[in-house]
Amino acid sequence: MKYLAPAALTGIVGVILWKILEILMAPIVAWILGVLAVGLKIGLALALTTAAFYAVRRVMRDRTDGDSGAAQ
Repeated sequence: MKYLAPAALTGIVGVILWKILEILMAPIVAWILGVLAVGLKIGLALALTTAAFYAVRRVMRDRTDGDSGAAQ
């Protein structure tokens, strides 16, 4: 019977560590999801800004090319 004591102790310690991990994981997962959400918002804002900048440059270039063609 005394040879089973380490196995029982390991099981008890494992259960205690599992409960601690359950308590700690909820805020950690929420924090990670929050960071990912902020990163997604920043990425979408950069993509939208880049697309708008490209569209404005293209319109301005097309207007400039159209004006030079009409003068000839």
